Amino acid sequence: MNVIGIVLAGGASRRMQPPAGGAAVRKELLAPGGKTLLERVVETVAAEVDEAIVVTAPDRPVPELPGPPRVVSDSLPGAGPLAGLADGLRAAVAAAQARGQQPPGLAVVVSCDVPLVRRAVLRLLIDRARASGAAWTLPLVGGHRQVLVSVVRSDLVGRIESWLATGRRDLRGLVDDLTAADPAAVAIVPEAEIAAVDPRLESFLDVDTPADYDRVRRELPYGESDR
Repeated sequence: MNVIGIVLAGGASRRMQPPAGGAAVRKELLAPGGKTLLERVVETVAAEVDEAIVVTAPDRPVPELPGPPRVVSDSLPGAGPLAGLADGLRAAVAAAQARGQQPPGLAVVVSCDVPLVRRAVLRLLIDRARASGAAWTLPLVGGHRQVLVSVVRSDLVGRIESWLATGRRDLRGLVDDLTAADPAAVAIVPEAEIAAVDPRLESFLDVDTPADYDRVRRELPYGESDR
């Protein structure tokens, strides 16, 4: 089963912005240790998938990245990560069809602001998704379902588009809806299993604020090892 990676990089980084008058911050281009957050995530994701896709805002070009990945523009800028996920899935399916190939079976979904995400975590999620056949495979960390480090089946794109068409944009709401319709549609990977391959749970340290960024920089020496 082919696996693609979708890295979501279209957010506005609102909580990273300086006071009025300061230069705008694109958090995906912050570069702790000399590599941008986006580069770190793409490098990790690309190592575990057959093809990597970066979804970004139409007016936000991305720098040269390892791979390089396919770059897709948001069709609904500002509509949130679920819309970006739909764009990435559509692009992957269309590209496979253009090559005369079957569409990918699974998509690893990772936001651009988790620079310490570990390959072992992604492998665990992919393995669990393959074994369970679930539409969405999610880690449960800190009592929360981590939708932005997860694995979805590519054929979920139609269901995502239907959800967006109702005006809903919330990923967790869609997960709840899928679970209500069919409990087997969502596979939860408990924290203990995640911690077995990522003891410090670094894969879920997201950069939303300047304080988060400082924390990631402090954790970086640990995160650089055995990624």
